[in-house]
Amino acid sequence: METILNTQFDQLQKAIEGIKEAKSKGQSTDETRTAATLMFVALKHANREVKHKIKAGRDKLHLEKCKVDLSRLQLQNLLYEVSHLKKEIVRCQKFKSRDTSLELLSEAEYSSSLPDMANDEEELSSHKKHLHRLDCELRLRKELDKQYSALLSSKQELLQDNLSHAQRYVSFAPALRTLQSATKPLHDALQLSLDVEWKLSAVVKYLPKPLYVLFIVLQSLQRVSEEQSFTAEVVGYESEAQMQELLKEKKYSTLNHKQTETEIGEQDKIGENSLEEALAPHPLHICLTIGAAGSNQLILQIRYFDLIKCATVWGQIIYSSNSNSQGDTNFVHHLLRHLFPNDLGNEIPIPGIQHELRSSDLTAEECVRYLKAKDFGKPFCWLQSMCSIATVNSSMLYNHELNLNKNNKEIIDRIARRFNSWQRLSQQIRGLTYKDIDLYSLKENIYPAGLSCSLVQWTAITHEEFHSQISDVLNTSSAEKGITYNSYRAVIVRGSAKMECFIRIPSNYPLEMPLWILNVHWNGCNTSQNNSAIKMMEFWTNSLQPKHLEPNDHVLYAQLFRTIYSFDIFLETEGSMQNTIEYNKEKPYISAFAKRSRSRPYKYIKKGSVYAFKQ
Repeated sequence: METILNTQFDQLQKAIEGIKEAKSKGQSTDETRTAATLMFVALKHANREVKHKIKAGRDKLHLEKCKVDLSRLQLQNLLYEVSHLKKEIVRCQKFKSRDTSLELLSEAEYSSSLPDMANDEEELSSHKKHLHRLDCELRLRKELDKQYSALLSSKQELLQDNLSHAQRYVSFAPALRTLQSATKPLHDALQLSLDVEWKLSAVVKYLPKPLYVLFIVLQSLQRVSEEQSFTAEVVGYESEAQMQELLKEKKYSTLNHKQTETEIGEQDKIGENSLEEALAPHPLHICLTIGAAGSNQLILQIRYFDLIKCATVWGQIIYSSNSNSQGDTNFVHHLLRHLFPNDLGNEIPIPGIQHELRSSDLTAEECVRYLKAKDFGKPFCWLQSMCSIATVNSSMLYNHELNLNKNNKEIIDRIARRFNSWQRLSQQIRGLTYKDIDLYSLKENIYPAGLSCSLVQWTAITHEEFHSQISDVLNTSSAEKGITYNSYRAVIVRGSAKMECFIRIPSNYPLEMPLWILNVHWNGCNTSQNNSAIKMMEFWTNSLQPKHLEPNDHVLYAQLFRTIYSFDIFLETEGSMQNTIEYNKEKPYISAFAKRSRSRPYKYIKKGSVYAFKQ
């Protein structure tokens, strides 16, 4: 087609030149013009054929492209199926049957317990034998469960029978007491000490009424509890209590005589001159010991004051001989102050006590300061509820607890849980301070193989040093609730990078978790104010709550490992953008950055044997 076009163009050019030459000579050019015009028709026909062939070539090219795209799509599908099959192969290789964690019977026990079943599986394959054995053991365990249920029901019947017998024996108590009193001369003659226990507990009757109620309830709880988690005893001398009773009787008898009002006023002023005499506690008090023998124990000394008509508690710790957790004991007072919300013990929660103290020229604030100075403790509302004393708190809410058994048991259990939590926290702080722990062996270390950083320092700092740090996580509004803080500084190092961690532990732990502020010194000082990755790291560390932990996990260790792995992720993701790569990728994460916020993969996930870090 190109040759035809060139030929037609040459003929047309010759015809135009002929017309031009004839025109210059003055000859007629009509025939030549007609022939040249007909050449345009042939040229138009050739042009149409050229366009037709171009269109046909384009259609053929499009068809071939479609074939190539189809082949490429089929190739991608095949590659995807290959990768899927490889994953399935790896999953099959890593498959672990759940029956491996079951404790199956040994071969001897299996053959002896199920002899017929063992003979039936001789002709089966190893897999079918295993399935057959699991089926047989399932039936055996169901039978054992039925036997257990039957034994449990028989046990309940026996308990009911024992209860009925016990009720019958209780009815014998009056007759036995009459018999004991009648045979007391015989006991003295035979020198039998059957009433020694009764004599030892006789001092209880001299307790003031609230402490007497408390002691009786504690004794009943101690008898019915299966675990001896606490003990209660009366401390003091019976003679002093008797003397105080005599002085009270003498005072009341004197007031009943005919006296003038001025004489009574003078006697009252003489007694009011001394605050120490006015706020003298009762000679007997209760010593409540929480904790098992041989371990650290919490001692609560509960006293009663007649002037303010309420009880106070003072706590201290008795460390065991093999304990290494001795240190700051202020957490005992923090524990009692934050046992219940809005109950700090800074006021006397007795209705109308301000008016009674005003008649004695005293104020509630003076009494509370005196009790604290003399280590008598504070009059908490929860303590008054244990003694069945009616209270009115700062919100003017009246409370008079009547279900003492349930209330006292809940309070003692709460104190024991808080005490154990504070002990574990003290052990963690001591271990981090003196480096008595191995970070690689702790169970809170979720990824021991990837621990690249090292903790080089853990020291206590002042409150001012902590608040000199600038961070959005600081919240000082909780100070109005009477919460105090202990502050610490930890230094974590990896290569040339250093991270300073400032930790604040509140006095109401574990209601409020420790707070972490992070500063990374690498290519400048990176904080939550100038680096969003550090802000997200702080959020990830501080978002840890007790519900996220496994049983018996240590919260401070868990926060430390979160911080360490987040520091590793930060260095590995940030280092990939530097000119000189100092930290290579060691942690398994899918993507270093995600979404528009470019969040880092701080979160650790584990499903079966597959684990990774993700955003």
